[in-house]
Amino acid sequence: RMGALTGLRVADASEGVAGGYCTKLLASLGADVLKVERPRVGDTLRRAGPFLNDVPHLETSAVNLHLAAGKRSITLDVTSPTGASLFERLLETADGLVIGDHTSLHHSLGLASLSSRFPRLVVTQITPFGASGPRVPWLATELITMTTSGYLMMNGDADREPIKPYGHQSEYQAGLHAALGTLAAITDRDRDPNGAAEAERPARSLDVAISEAATFLTGGAIARAATFDRESSRNGTRPAGFPPEYLYPSTIRPTADGGYVYTHRHNRFPNLLAALMQEPRLAASDLLAQPLGHADETDAMMDRWLATRDKWRAAEEAQELRVPFTEVLDPGEIVDDRLGQHRARAFFVDIEHPVAGVVTQPGAPIVLPACSAATSSAPLLGEHNREVYVGQLGLAPRSLARLAAAGVI
Repeated sequence: RMGALTGLRVADASEGVAGGYCTKLLASLGADVLKVERPRVGDTLRRAGPFLNDVPHLETSAVNLHLAAGKRSITLDVTSPTGASLFERLLETADGLVIGDHTSLHHSLGLASLSSRFPRLVVTQITPFGASGPRVPWLATELITMTTSGYLMMNGDADREPIKPYGHQSEYQAGLHAALGTLAAITDRDRDPNGAAEAERPARSLDVAISEAATFLTGGAIARAATFDRESSRNGTRPAGFPPEYLYPSTIRPTADGGYVYTHRHNRFPNLLAALMQEPRLAASDLLAQPLGHADETDAMMDRWLATRDKWRAAEEAQELRVPFTEVLDPGEIVDDRLGQHRARAFFVDIEHPVAGVVTQPGAPIVLPACSAATSSAPLLGEHNREVYVGQLGLAPRSLARLAAAGVI
């Protein structure tokens, strides 16, 4: 079976998580993604840990092994005249180009004229604050983009400093937005509702700001502000920005084994929590009238019950009564898959890599029944140089050695 995007060709000249995730989504659905990396050093993702056996290596970064899976890799210095010329030849047959943040690549390629020179090409640019506005020259880390999105105002304890979510949440969100936008632009290009000749079609480019994409994560807070006229603020593990009448519990509590469960009250049958824990007070009319207003009291009753159970037993007993509790799993427990949910959905896949060995990682995030998912390993740095430069562009094999010696590839 072919992938849903088989036949689509995308050049990925980005660096970092956002562009990497954008093109990973496309590759997992069958697109031919050609990763264009700097000679010798590659994408910055190759130098981001954790590494196999905790030893830094360009081929064993866990992040790169995941985000580069299903792609091809060439090395090319696009800032050199020869490199820029070769890259433009690659763009002649590409449907999309994804570029990342604050590299000399932006200037050397002449982004403003790319769409006019390549009318079929959809150019997707991902930067911290977009391609226009006063913050264009700003550099930013994940901490900065999450802060400027507004997310940190509601993440953490009320009497403590705000907390950045784990990992690269804003960049993953930007990558998702970029992938959707790229596909929408390519679909629009191919639909051509006005019957215009290809050369007459309008140029298509996408400007994705990581900080704006992260604002999507604050959608609940924005809706609450509009609904309750209350600004969300940090409230620990409890709901933020809601009035006392809001449903509770909806929080994370500790269990006897040192683990945690996510606790929630059944929306339609709130008295089930009292039945589960044999605590009549949890079904009292004044408490049910203002559940969030009685959060401290509710937590104390739940903690007594949870102190006699591990997280697995607590979640199992609650779910038997249709009370929506669930275990909070650490990364190792997710992979071990004690409950078998991930195995049942074939969520994890084992991919053989020539340097890292067998790599267990999440499979395609989107599964279409009539299409196959791409599961090939992450490429070695420059693994496809000969295939692309000789096989696709028609360079003589001896030219590769000269280009490598000159630092072009």
